[in-house]
Amino acid sequence: MKRLLSTLALFFLLSIPQLSYGQTGLINDILSTWDKHAEMNSLLMTAVKDDYLRDTTTSGGRNIADQFAHLHNVRMMWLSELASEAQAEGLDTEIDNVESLKSGYVSDQLTKSNQLLRSVLSDALKRNEKNWPMSPVRFMGYLISHESHTRGQIILALKQSGHPAPPQVAFGIWQW
Repeated sequence: MKRLLSTLALFFLLSIPQLSYGQTGLINDILSTWDKHAEMNSLLMTAVKDDYLRDTTTSGGRNIADQFAHLHNVRMMWLSELASEAQAEGLDTEIDNVESLKSGYVSDQLTKSNQLLRSVLSDALKRNEKNWPMSPVRFMGYLISHESHTRGQIILALKQSGHPAPPQVAFGIWQW
């Protein structure tokens, strides 16, 4: 019993700084996590030369251009449920395999979908949204997981095609 009380007391003491952190601090941390993740996507995208956009992994699948388009398209699939048409104005709802080869266009669309996602996440966190398909934090976790997997596919395709990501990208995606 004494050990249990000691453990509970220690748990309580360790939780005190978290209590003073507050909702605003937590929301800011969550959004800065999303921002850092988006920065990693941008870092990779700017490092991929247009000549490498057709590279694929040795097992096939989407080429690099289509992988970047896939990031945006999945975002838009979710945003079609979570954002208004007015908020999504100017965003391509689905980048096709011809548009995906226009790196400037895809980069612009990813930037815009990132900004809209951040705004939607921010609003949902501030409202303590409960009526989403999953909580806003779990949703963000899903997106980060999905997009990190896709980044890995892009990096693997580059490597297997003889165009490895430069060190500032290969190591830069870990600079959190």
